[in-house]
Amino acid sequence: MFLLAGSALSAFVVEARVQDGPVAPRRTVSVIDTATHEAAARAIRVGPYPSSIAISPDGGRAYVVTSGNGSVAVINLRANRLVGSPIKIGPYPEGIAITPDGGRVYAVNYGNNSVSAIDTETNEVVAKIRVGRGPTAIAITPDGTRAYVTNSRDGTVSVIDTATNETAARAIKVGRVPLALAVAPDGTRVYVANIRDDTVSVIRIATNKLAPRRIKTGDSPTAIAITTDGRRLYVANARDDTVSVIDTATNGLAAKAIEVGHRPTAIAVSPISRRAYVTGLTGSLSVVNTKVNQPVTKPIEVGPFPVAIAVSPDGRRVYIVHN
Repeated sequence: MFLLAGSALSAFVVEARVQDGPVAPRRTVSVIDTATHEAAARAIRVGPYPSSIAISPDGGRAYVVTSGNGSVAVINLRANRLVGSPIKIGPYPEGIAITPDGGRVYAVNYGNNSVSAIDTETNEVVAKIRVGRGPTAIAITPDGTRAYVTNSRDGTVSVIDTATNETAARAIKVGRVPLALAVAPDGTRVYVANIRDDTVSVIRIATNKLAPRRIKTGDSPTAIAITTDGRRLYVANARDDTVSVIDTATNGLAAKAIEVGHRPTAIAVSPISRRAYVTGLTGSLSVVNTKVNQPVTKPIEVGPFPVAIAVSPDGRRVYIVHN
């Protein structure tokens, strides 16, 4: 996520003391081999202030939001190079997601409260959808029919019908400053991290209604991911350097909070192995064994300002966005 001036996370950037790391400079996407935890390719330079990343279902392409020029960069992951020109979308874009069939990319524009829909065949914007104030993150249901968007400035989640590219329901009120969300693999629930409440709200997709109680997390939850079996939710807590582990059957804690690198900014769970990957603002990557909920190694140095992360569909590569 791009750390906008005045956003909930901007203070973390100001206080961080960052040195250039050995793997990737700023404004790049680094490529990490999940077997060796080392660079698998040279870092890919993208546009100014990249903030988030989505990988196509076939693993062939990555779409990276570059907030500094209001665009989406397209990367050929077979060759690890940019494809064509950046796709212009809107001011200060942040979150991005791709439909399960790979046909559409949806990118959130914080600066004008909208979401741009991109046709991946033509790399052209085919729709612009109005959402709530200060949209930051987006996730799409497994059947591809709905997209959910966190609106950080009004504490809501917008629901988009991807068939019509229009909002499908009234915005759902959640907690204070929702910044991240994840959809359950069975398509029944959306989990929303509220940074100012230290909670996760649970939306029932069938009704777009909230579950009665929010789930308590650590201090300042900023990122969220769910395992492929849907049984565990992992929430990165920026102010106490931990990851909360939540049992989705009970909505209670499933394990002791996991200590990770300083100021965790993003989290992704492997679709293949029992691993979660957590970036820390000062340039670290923590690798967590999700079977025992313990770090596999000490945090790995990956380069400055890692703000977003994604795992390839085959689980062999981790892609890290450096702001």
